[in-house]
Amino acid sequence: MDDFKESVKRGFAACKADIESLNNENTNLKSKINSLEVNNSKLKSELSDIKSELKNISELLKSMNSKQQEVKEEVVAIAKPKTVVNKSDPYEALLAFKAKSNKRDMLKNKIVSMVNDNGINLSELKFMFVEHYRYCSKATFYNYLKELELERVIKIERENSKNFVYLYTMKKEI
Repeated sequence: MDDFKESVKRGFAACKADIESLNNENTNLKSKINSLEVNNSKLKSELSDIKSELKNISELLKSMNSKQQEVKEEVVAIAKPKTVVNKSDPYEALLAFKAKSNKRDMLKNKIVSMVNDNGINLSELKFMFVEHYRYCSKATFYNYLKELELERVIKIERENSKNFVYLYTMKKEI
């Protein structure tokens, strides 16, 4: 009978050791789950912040594109008046004349604004102004350039077989 009691004692001791081992493992797993939940909530918060930043950037880009489109439409509207001037109405003729002269100044200012701090290659400027944005014809573009050069707003210099346009007030950096 003592053998039976010893056998039962050993069996219960083994069960108790197994239960303690499972309890320790369970505690460790709970700790890891809590840690993962905290990390998950932090990542969700960061993801939410990133999504809101992306939304803001997207809205900013849409705003910039719409403003660029508005400017382009304004220049096109000035470049190609939709109304036919009535010869008998001097007020409409005066408005058409002012729009035409205003267009010239606007386009010349646009050329100056496209020249950055380091200058710009003349062929790139012509491509953007004439072919890409279609603000005016190539001949008109070169006429505007000559006027700006005579007004000492810009200067055109030849470097390595290429023409570069600089603002007149800038110093050429070598």
